[in-house]
Amino acid sequence: MRFKVGVLCTLWALCHGPVAGADAARASSQARQVLPRTLVPARYELNLIPDAQALTFKGTVEITGDAPTGGRQIVVNAKGLTFDRVRLDDRWTGTVSLDEKLGRAAITFPSAYAPGPHKLEISYHGPITQGTIGFFAMDYEAASGKRRTLATNFEPADARALLPCWDEPGLKATFAISVVAPADRMAVSNMPVAAVTPMEGGMRRVRFAETPRMSTYLLFLGIGDFERIHREVDGVDVGVVFKRGDAGKAEYALGQGVALLHFYNGYFGVPYALPKLDLIAAPGRITGSSMENWGAIFFSQDDLLFDTAASTERERQMVFLVVAHEMAHQWFGDLVTMAWWDNLWLNEGFARWMQTHAADALHPAWNTGLQAARIFESGKREDAKVSTHPVLQQVVSAEQAAQVFDSITYNKGAAVITMLEAYVGAEEFREGVRNYMRRHRFGNTVDSDLWREVQAVANKPVLEIEHDFTRQVGVPLVRVAAAADGTRLTVGRFAEDPDSLRGVPETHWRIPLTIADGRSAATIVLTGSALVQGKAPLVNAGGTAYARVAYPPADAAALAERMAQLSPMDQMTLMNDAWALGQSGYAPAQDLMTYIAALPPDADPVVWDRAVALLVAVNRAYGLDASRSAYRSQALKLLGPLAGSVGTAPRAGESPNAATLRSDLWLAQVRFGDVEALARAQRIFAGGQGSIPDQRAALDIVGLAADASTFDALLVRAQAAHDPLEKVRILQAMALVTDPSLSARMVGIALGPDVPSGSSGQLLAIAGIENPDSVWRALAPRLAAGPLPIDPQTRWYVVTSIAGGSAEPARIDDVRRYGEQDMPADARRPVEAAVASIKLNERVRSVALPDIDRWIASQAR
Repeated sequence: MRFKVGVLCTLWALCHGPVAGADAARASSQARQVLPRTLVPARYELNLIPDAQALTFKGTVEITGDAPTGGRQIVVNAKGLTFDRVRLDDRWTGTVSLDEKLGRAAITFPSAYAPGPHKLEISYHGPITQGTIGFFAMDYEAASGKRRTLATNFEPADARALLPCWDEPGLKATFAISVVAPADRMAVSNMPVAAVTPMEGGMRRVRFAETPRMSTYLLFLGIGDFERIHREVDGVDVGVVFKRGDAGKAEYALGQGVALLHFYNGYFGVPYALPKLDLIAAPGRITGSSMENWGAIFFSQDDLLFDTAASTERERQMVFLVVAHEMAHQWFGDLVTMAWWDNLWLNEGFARWMQTHAADALHPAWNTGLQAARIFESGKREDAKVSTHPVLQQVVSAEQAAQVFDSITYNKGAAVITMLEAYVGAEEFREGVRNYMRRHRFGNTVDSDLWREVQAVANKPVLEIEHDFTRQVGVPLVRVAAAADGTRLTVGRFAEDPDSLRGVPETHWRIPLTIADGRSAATIVLTGSALVQGKAPLVNAGGTAYARVAYPPADAAALAERMAQLSPMDQMTLMNDAWALGQSGYAPAQDLMTYIAALPPDADPVVWDRAVALLVAVNRAYGLDASRSAYRSQALKLLGPLAGSVGTAPRAGESPNAATLRSDLWLAQVRFGDVEALARAQRIFAGGQGSIPDQRAALDIVGLAADASTFDALLVRAQAAHDPLEKVRILQAMALVTDPSLSARMVGIALGPDVPSGSSGQLLAIAGIENPDSVWRALAPRLAAGPLPIDPQTRWYVVTSIAGGSAEPARIDDVRRYGEQDMPADARRPVEAAVASIKLNERVRSVALPDIDRWIASQAR
């Protein structure tokens, strides 16, 4: 899930034919860190003997493939492995030279081998790590004592930590895997178990059926004290695998997985390609949250398990969305795979779009399409920074590939797909996707291969528009101005720091844009400027265009007066644009407050939930400023009618999203100083009573408002919890604490030995949102001592995001020093993103908040 081969491509094509749709985007990849095509693999036969106690493993792999040219050397990917013996064609023994920096092993033979088919046999051994990337162990406490799960997680380039291989997405091969495991443990891989052979010492050898052709990063192996529940749909055995005792928490995901597989079979027009699909819960969190291994999707526990006795409506929907996302990858990513990591958005942007599409189809009451506006907003936020990059970007190294899993790839990608589907029509879009799947299954593609199929069905300039938004950086800014004979629209570029655009060449887009005047709506493709009919129209009606819209003051006021009559998506779009424009100085920041004040109490719960989140964001921006008190009082007044409307208990016939809004509103009221709301939470928490949403919200509020003694009591409760899911929920509540000194204490707790596997980064990130400067100061000595004990992908994201929450200029030098110390030079974009965020936070305090203060003063008159 997470977040150009030139001559080499020609050599690959000699054995496997051309990569589909090889276009000009590939020509610039000469510098990619890819393997020389000394051998092109066709099949891996892998045998593993892990030692879970010693955290080591032994392996043998037999690789058959084709050598485009002869030679004396074969180069494979390998990371942390020790080669014991290498043989080619049962004839030559090779000597090995390792390059750990590049993750390669060069194998040299005493005589030259000829072009054509060959068999490479390697015996080796390696470590089992305790991170959550590569081949690793995850420990947890069960009712019967300590347990250890072994598992793999390879995206983008860590299959090389399990076996010597060609660890590139474009080099697909089949895999035949067997593993020696304890007889009382379950072994799971991509394919069903084909045979089990008992062995001495309470062990057994498990052999899995051979896979279809697939990329190395999609390989999976898991061994643990697992149970499995399953059901068949469309001839496929769908199962959920979980640690022993969690069967009740797995039923929901199984039901949704069955429904999704049937839905996707229909949508894609190509049936799921494997005989089984397992959804596997880790006993903790894994790097990337969840991973779409073909036939064996691996999830962080809270992304898959749903406990009817302790989980909330928000978690119900989130489990569905994550399962829907990863299952969409079984087609987009697994069956058809991008040729190289520069086209990652073809996987991730589509899966993020598809999770919403599937939810709207199977659970329309959730209104997920409206909730997706937050996803698009996240993409626009990152795209407006000086650190932005094109959706389709050049990727050279494995470290760079890890950095591509970001909000632009996922969220801008999903926003662009949403825009294009709205432009061409849902049926035409689906037919194009079906044609793409049929044409390229089991192969590799670039994004133009998809959009060429959609364009052929729709007969519209889809490729041109898609290229505008994926080959260029930036968010279009549509400016609205009154004209004598209508309304003039002009297009520029929105930037978080407008000064950063000085001297930058203009960017031009073709933007599918819907304009509504209250009576009718029309869609145009805006290129530069246009004159449209009517006065004060709603621009970007429906919110599908990837753009910001800046209105003149009179039009903004007119739209505020019409707020109650606008669609929920239009209400959401106006608020999101108002805050972004206000932060950066394109429009008065108080426009946000005007729009929220005009929202009726019975507006859609999703819209109000976004309004509450924006009010909380403004509150955080104030920090400890003296004017924060007046803002909080005004925020409580704005929320008063809403609080009366949603109440403190569920009402018959209300939206499923009302429960989420009720909890978020309650937390916001406490943040803004509502003493009665805090007292109610403390009573519910102490008494252990109330509904599940009430109990969970009360836990978060108690953590948020904790003093030292309450914080200590929560820590004792967390340490006593055996269930990793329960433990992490308590720790997450503690990480919300607003007391800066307790946020600093949270650093030591998050990095301590008692947190569930893989959860340290998440806890640090939560604490950093609340108190970035105190968390940074507590973290600084640990950063100076060397890398945190968190895998690099997570570590780099978490540390830079904590710094980016600050408004202190000194933090800029701090985070840049950190990047120089811990991050490869070609993978430091998150550092510059953090610097941009710090500068924006400074600007908000100096410009936007005083404007909001003026609005608050005007309300008192």
